[in-house]
Amino acid sequence: MKSFFKHLHRLAPLALVALAGCSTNPITGRSQFMVVSEDMAIGQSAAAYNSMMGDLGKKKKVEAGSPRAGKVRQITDRLIAQAVRFRPDSAKWNWEVQVINDPKTVNAFCMAGGKMAIYSGMWDKLKATDDEVAQVMGHEIGHALANHTQERMSIAYSTSLGTQLAAIALGARDQTAVLMQQAAVLAIQLPNSRESEAEADQIGIELAARAGYDPAAAVSLWDKMDKLGGGAPPEFLSTHPSPEHRKETLQALGAKMQPLYLAAKSANPSDAPTFLSSKEAVNERVVTRPGAPTREEFAARVANEPTTMSFLAEPFEKFKRGETLFDCRAQCAFSYSRRTSDWKKLHDRKHWRDLAVAVLQVGYLGDLSYFMLAEAARGLGLRQAANTYYRRALDAGKEYGCGADCEGFNVPQLASAALSR
Repeated sequence: MKSFFKHLHRLAPLALVALAGCSTNPITGRSQFMVVSEDMAIGQSAAAYNSMMGDLGKKKKVEAGSPRAGKVRQITDRLIAQAVRFRPDSAKWNWEVQVINDPKTVNAFCMAGGKMAIYSGMWDKLKATDDEVAQVMGHEIGHALANHTQERMSIAYSTSLGTQLAAIALGARDQTAVLMQQAAVLAIQLPNSRESEAEADQIGIELAARAGYDPAAAVSLWDKMDKLGGGAPPEFLSTHPSPEHRKETLQALGAKMQPLYLAAKSANPSDAPTFLSSKEAVNERVVTRPGAPTREEFAARVANEPTTMSFLAEPFEKFKRGETLFDCRAQCAFSYSRRTSDWKKLHDRKHWRDLAVAVLQVGYLGDLSYFMLAEAARGLGLRQAANTYYRRALDAGKEYGCGADCEGFNVPQLASAALSR
């Protein structure tokens, strides 16, 4: 017991991690359990992925240089370009995809930070078409974009926390890095929640449609998996549990995405850069297509495109028309208090689309909320909507103002000045 108290001071950082609580996802707006930071999730996922691929490479199970591996890279690169449109910070991820030569396994995954793999069983057992492969990889990328990997790592890590605390209390070396890599592996083995599956379905089918892949393939893919399942479902279905009426939901989503698919099919080829790194490239660096922008240039260009993911489209369209009205106070107060610092960061970075989405997700009635919407609208060139929100900020300030210093903004002064210009 004396030894335990002697090491209590070493437990404090881990205790703080355990109490870190929840965070709101910037794409879906859903509150998620997070005790693992995104940087930690990305770093340890990369370490676990490199170890996994290294072991598989020694067994000659990583397929490289084949037409199939090349096709997977081509499909995935097109999907990533669409992912970056809706999450520009993902342009900095060290994206990578590998084909694992395991004809009996029907599975795929995408870890935090864009480390991906697809098993050859997708072709050997399912005879997957390019459109169906795009649905698989789009779905997996959707998990990463929505921080599902980080969320599952947090769950896996939290279950190991008690063991780690006891080990440290007994004088063992810090096992954080080892546990985090184990959590990264568990994150792609644990079953997804139905909520995260629904999110990944919608994100993935939209990414694929915008990349020019038929959304109807999402339904044909699941039909093939159901037929293959029988008494022993594919491994993909064990980690991606099928919610009720999934086929009907995918069909409805596919119909909704059909215009995006048709527009992508008739559009000129994308000038997006290559995002994938490769073991075959010098120093594993990304090779940029001749004449294409750099990843940073592409991300900066698309960051404020006046479109957003389909499940945010309706409130975002109302925002663009100047029709957004807030009426939530007590129920939204906690989210508001936690998100205002994020709003300031997005404002400082001039990420206007993301700022508007973040404010809409909270829906709090206050002068700062309307002021941030006004700034986002002005940044997107929506002057009429901006003036509407500046006026609403001034009106809200009469009863629901946060004073002269809201996250460093003097809302009444700034809104009045903007309207006078």
